[in-house]
Order: sequence, then C-alpha cells, then structure tokens
Amino acid sequence: MNKNKHFIIIAILTTMLCMSGCNSTTDKEKELADFSASISNFTSMIKTADEQINALDVSNSESPKQLLEILDGLDAEFKNLAELTVPEQYKSIEDLADEASTNMSDAVSFYHNAYDTGIYNKEDADIAYQYYTRAMTRIQYIGYILVGEVPEGENITIQEELMENKFLDKLLHDNEENIESIPIENE
Repeated sequence: MNKNKHFIIIAILTTMLCMSGCNSTTDKEKELADFSASISNFTSMIKTADEQINALDVSNSESPKQLLEILDGLDAEFKNLAELTVPEQYKSIEDLADEASTNMSDAVSFYHNAYDTGIYNKEDADIAYQYYTRAMTRIQYIGYILVGEVPEGENITIQEELMENKFLDKLLHDNEENIESIPIENE
C-alpha cells in the first residue's frame, strides 16, 4: 500500500515537472507573459504614484518639489509603456500608449513651468492638469481594451473592423454590379 502511494506521488510530481518544464513556451506566449508582467508593474506604479500625490501636504513648502519628482517618475514609466512590445491581440493599444506618453510628458513640462521658478504659475498648472487628465484617460481606455470592455464617454468613437471575407464579399458583389452596368460593344 505504501509503495502505491509513493508511485502515485512520484507520477504526480513527474507530470507537474513535465508540464512546467518539458513544454517549451512559444515566442508569442513569452511575449504575452512579458507584456502582462509589464502592464501589472505599470498599474502598480500608477497606484503608488496616485497614493503619493494624494498624500502630499499642500501646506508643506517641499510639496511642489515632491510632486515634480513623482511626476518625473510617472513620465519615465509612461515612456516605458509606449516602448513596450505589444502582442498582436492588443495592437490597438499602441497608439493610445504613445498618446498617453506624449500627454504625460507635456503635463510634466507644464508642471515644471508652473512650480520651478518658485512663483506659482496658475495658467501653466491648468494646462498641465489638462494634459495629465488626457494621459490618464488614455490609460483608462487601455485598461478597458485589455479586459475586453468598450470604453464609454463623450468623444469616444469605436471603429469596428470588417472581417476580411465579408469585405471581399462586398467588394466582389459591388464589382459584379459595376460589370453588369458596363455596356458591351460588338465588334
């Protein structure tokens, strides 16, 4: 009886080892795993930065400097996001990531203009906030796409792709109508 238990345990362990190590992962699976890990790290970083920004004491004279440091870190992370290799099934987020990065860079630049001189510049801070909001909105859209939801809100348009075969059917059908309407001259 003991022998059978050992055999079963060894068989289970061997199967588990083969499942984890014997099957080599494809390049696509590795790309997806790397992408997933990068998105997870980016999400954690966003949450941490948000907590740090919300924890700033606005009465502290060092808070503008601390804010700029947090935003500089965000800018670097957004640039990393824009440079990620995106798996084929998520290619639609590439442009959003690029736009988010550009908007975050613009936001950080205007925040520096608003605070670096030591004299608060409200106009630059307002512009910075608009860029920051745009960047975060694009990140929200990326999140929707990654979980398979359709983003909702003002100024959002969804472009549905036609399946290739339906497109070809339509194209062929349209051409048949055009061919029938072409007069044929007898020689």
